[in-house]
Amino acid sequence: MSTSAPAPSEAATATQQAPPKSKRSLLIKIFVGLLLVGFIIYVIVDLATTNNTRRIITDFLDWVEDNPAAGVFAFIGVYFIATIFFIPGLILTLGAGFVFANALGLGVGIFLATVAV
Repeated sequence: MSTSAPAPSEAATATQQAPPKSKRSLLIKIFVGLLLVGFIIYVIVDLATTNNTRRIITDFLDWVEDNPAAGVFAFIGVYFIATIFFIPGLILTLGAGFVFANALGLGVGIFLATVAV
């Protein structure tokens, strides 16, 4: 009863060969990376020139003030996305304290702004 085992050189060759990476997944990673870099460059240039990003954030904070219940959860999501895309968090943090304090009172507003951040 002899079982045929692969020769040592065949086993070593099989383990040394890594599975080929998909070209498509590499292209997707490059595309997403370039997209993120492009967005970061846009935010930096925008903050130095037209301030559209700041206007959008201010409009969002006004909406949160008008809808405090849904605003808490929306604020958490927007803050998360803003952190990923390097949008300055100072505007959102200060805005959250002001908006939640106006909508719900100072104590509750500061608490919710702290929890949301």
